[in-house]
Amino acid sequence: MNITNYEDLGAYFKKAIERESKQEIEALKAEIEKLKQEAQASIQKELAEEYDDVVKAKTRDITKKYQETLASRQRELDLLVMQKRAHLLDTLFNELFDKIKNFRDTKAYPNWFKSKLSKYNIADFAEIAVNEKDLNLVPKQLKVIVNNDILAGFVLHKKDQNAFVVETLVSNLEAAKEHFYHTAKWFTE
Repeated sequence: MNITNYEDLGAYFKKAIERESKQEIEALKAEIEKLKQEAQASIQKELAEEYDDVVKAKTRDITKKYQETLASRQRELDLLVMQKRAHLLDTLFNELFDKIKNFRDTKAYPNWFKSKLSKYNIADFAEIAVNEKDLNLVPKQLKVIVNNDILAGFVLHKKDQNAFVVETLVSNLEAAKEHFYHTAKWFTE
């Protein structure tokens, strides 16, 4: 190459610049590719984190909705069970009430009446309330109060009027009903 010749010198510089610029272009391309890969990795990581956050949030929402639905259905089921139990109890106690009404007409009733009455010292009492059908079962020393609301049994009144004894089948049924509701725990489960 002739350094005094401008054309040779221009060609030399042109080749040198092209070689240098080509190296720089390749270095820039490599750096751009590296930055591109880093950016893609960063985007992928960010998307994965965002995906996890969205999935976790959606999972929480679905779980909450499921639990609310489950609690609502459980409450409906509990109410239905309580309703069925109440109906069953009403049916049972209505059947018992019918049996009590029929019991007063059996041969065993006078013995039951006398047995209940024998538990008390009649001398402590002044009056007895009974159904008119039971007048023949009342001891003669007691004043009789006819009360046809008493289906079977009696109510004794003390002489000083400060106390009384209730021995009616209906009151016994009510006591049994009350006892059942307190001890069965059907309505607290």
